[in-house]
Amino acid sequence: MKTLYLLRHAHAEPRPTAYADFDRPLNDRGREEAEAVAAYCQTKGLTFDFVMCSAALRAQETVEPLRSIVSTGDIEISEKFYNISEDLILNHLKHLPHTRENVLYVGHNPGIAFAILRLAQSFPPFLNEGVAPATLVGFQLPVDSWKDLEWGLGEIIDVFHPTLAPTGSPAPEES
Repeated sequence: MKTLYLLRHAHAEPRPTAYADFDRPLNDRGREEAEAVAAYCQTKGLTFDFVMCSAALRAQETVEPLRSIVSTGDIEISEKFYNISEDLILNHLKHLPHTRENVLYVGHNPGIAFAILRLAQSFPPFLNEGVAPATLVGFQLPVDSWKDLEWGLGEIIDVFHPTLAPTGSPAPEES
């Protein structure tokens, strides 16, 4: 059995700023969300022996508060995880060594949302509302080796999204 958590990065500065999409940092709300995800993981006793994270600044800043609870310093931050499709997410997961048991993947929509949808054994009702920034979804996977991972095998074991009081106008959804 393997465990996989998918995390959409937290809220970032909106696109029409001076930043290129890749370089957009988290906004204040996003920093609060990232801290809330880390606190949730700590409270639940979640640890990860490997983290895969998009090299986009907003994804890296989402992971930062989690560093103290990840059970390893083994965090792969790569441009190859930036804004990719669910099929590429699956492909990267299938190439993980079988020794990895609990993996966290941090990325972007729409890839994260479609990966959740396609990994789940049945349609998860929370997807009716979409996958908001800072949503964390855990799967139990009935495989001994990541190379055997296929769509439709995942049992959703955990869903978390920080509920924060609005701090002004709603932030636009971004990938």
